[in-house]
Amino acid sequence: MMDGENRITLNVGGIRFETYKATLKKIPATRLSRLTEALANYDPLLNEYFFDRHPGVFSQVLNYYRTGKLHYPTHVCGPLFEEELEFWGLDSNQVEPCCWMTYTIHRDTQVGQKKIFLSFFKNDKGSSTCPTAIPIHIILCPPLPMNS
Repeated sequence: MMDGENRITLNVGGIRFETYKATLKKIPATRLSRLTEALANYDPLLNEYFFDRHPGVFSQVLNYYRTGKLHYPTHVCGPLFEEELEFWGLDSNQVEPCCWMTYTIHRDTQVGQKKIFLSFFKNDKGSSTCPTAIPIHIILCPPLPMNS
């Protein structure tokens, strides 16, 4: 088979990535391992697949297929990285040990923020003094006012 028939082009967020079909088969049961030309995101004119996803995270995803090592890109927040891994069908527990502490620090921060928030609504008997449960993201990230 010719080299061109083995290559595949992935357009992720407007950035084109090229790799081999065999590379994407290295991690089975993932979105990339199941690509077919019958998918709606395949463009036969451009001979590429388009994904409206974060290209910076995708470069790490594709590198994982190439090397078997998943590194955390420090230029994105942890929840975004987790969301992208979930979209691509990858397990976040595969993050390399050298990146694990940096990657998981956001989880520890979120847990700490939640504990502090909930401590404000506990009485001395340990029960909630808040009449209704308010999700923490409503308090920490209130909705923007609507324009009238």
